[in-house]
Amino acid sequence: MRYWILFTAAHVSDLYIPPEGDIRKYEIAPNRELKKGDMVYLWWHPHKEFYGRGIVVETPMDFVEPEHDIFRKKERHRQRLTVNRIQGFDPRITERMMQQDRHLGRMIPTGYDDLFVIELRASQAYQIDDYVKQHGLDIVIPETIIISPPKSRFSVLVQDDAPDITLQALLTLGDKTKEGQLVQAVGIAWFEIVRIITRDPDAIYSIDPRTLEEIIAGAWERDGYEVILTPRSGDGGIDVIATLDGVNSIRIYDQIKRYKVTRPVTADEVRALVGTLNIKPNVSKGIVTTTSTFAPELYKDEDIMRLVPYRLDLRPGNALIPWLEELANRK
Repeated sequence: MRYWILFTAAHVSDLYIPPEGDIRKYEIAPNRELKKGDMVYLWWHPHKEFYGRGIVVETPMDFVEPEHDIFRKKERHRQRLTVNRIQGFDPRITERMMQQDRHLGRMIPTGYDDLFVIELRASQAYQIDDYVKQHGLDIVIPETIIISPPKSRFSVLVQDDAPDITLQALLTLGDKTKEGQLVQAVGIAWFEIVRIITRDPDAIYSIDPRTLEEIIAGAWERDGYEVILTPRSGDGGIDVIATLDGVNSIRIYDQIKRYKVTRPVTADEVRALVGTLNIKPNVSKGIVTTTSTFAPELYKDEDIMRLVPYRLDLRPGNALIPWLEELANRK
């Protein structure tokens, strides 16, 4: 998946097609790099503001626009772009708001007077997403899970308050316990998502935190553990509980942090899990799993490091994805 800013304007060609979602068609300057499955952030050029984002749901099609007024003396090459707008921003992210944010202030688009796209780095796209979440700007368009398959890959975006649909797609769940819900098996979608992440590690940041918890719960199940997925709230900071019965029974608490690449897990956050381990006598080990990294000072903390790897383990993003890949390929 690649990320783009899509410039729009009042005269853009919009076409609403129910019931598949908020489908829009735009006629833009051609860009051969733009592909089906890419993410576009919608920038309203006249007002200089981000107002939403969407997925490219069809392969962009080139066409030639004939001259249509006395000022255009020749044909113009254009590209028809079809976008499923999955999220709106309310309020919109204005140029002034971006200027007040040290990350967003560096990516204010200027100087464009046509309808077309410019590419964003994956880290820039994550910064926009984090800004939206931190400031509560997200309004999710009714389509809850959007799967747009460009051949062997697809993008999944999940509404935060719709866990049932997500769980049915990724996991087969069993009985409820006082700690959460048992995971019986993983679904086909689990393998597909891991395959996408393996091919494009940046795609993991397009998955919301709850869905990531489900993916990791599925990984523990694939590893032969009895797995409990804890509730969204009131879980004491524990997201997944994995138990391996036997002579030397093992019970693991996994705390999962979906952080952007510029946001490392701090020593204080790890100490919070250590505190939980100290008051839970039936836990063998705690693991902090993150899509990011761990702060350098954490590795200098003797109280934390003396627990590694027997009582505590740290799983950064560069270890998480190979682990998921190995379990997805296990027979």
